[in-house]
Amino acid sequence: MRPEHPHQRLQQRLGSRHELCVYGAGGLLALSGAGWLVCHYLLRAAGPGPQPLEVWWLRLHGAALLAFLVVVGTVMPVHMLYGWRRRMNRGSGIALLLLLGLLALSGYGLYYLVNDEWRAWTGVVHWITGLAAVGLLGLHALLGKRVARRQSVHHRLEPDALRPAGFKHRGGHR
Repeated sequence: MRPEHPHQRLQQRLGSRHELCVYGAGGLLALSGAGWLVCHYLLRAAGPGPQPLEVWWLRLHGAALLAFLVVVGTVMPVHMLYGWRRRMNRGSGIALLLLLGLLALSGYGLYYLVNDEWRAWTGVVHWITGLAAVGLLGLHALLGKRVARRQSVHHRLEPDALRPAGFKHRGGHR
């Protein structure tokens, strides 16, 4: 079997700008959801009706969702497929995808379900799942960075004979 080029092994790692987009859109999505939770549960208006800022947090949450969906769509063709084929970080990746799917379904339900009993239950499922997804995204990133570090150390320890012809080592270690 022909050894891979060392940079191909780490191809599943997102570039810094791509990573910034994932964390930026995901962070804005989480922040806007948390803002709504605070307004809805902690800052309820004294009078009837919702707290006035709730609607603005929801609007921001919807806009952040659109950005996050685009970013997740850009991650799927390379990052997810590469990791899946190489059996890398599958557990946290599958769990994250399942949580994102549940968030999409529960968010759809919140927007289109008119029954108040179902709406209340779906809302709780949605925000608990959202908080879990934030933690799981962080865990997935940490696990992925650990795998990348291990592979990087393995790469530095490879004998020169295993490297592809014409490859020049750029690191300080051999």
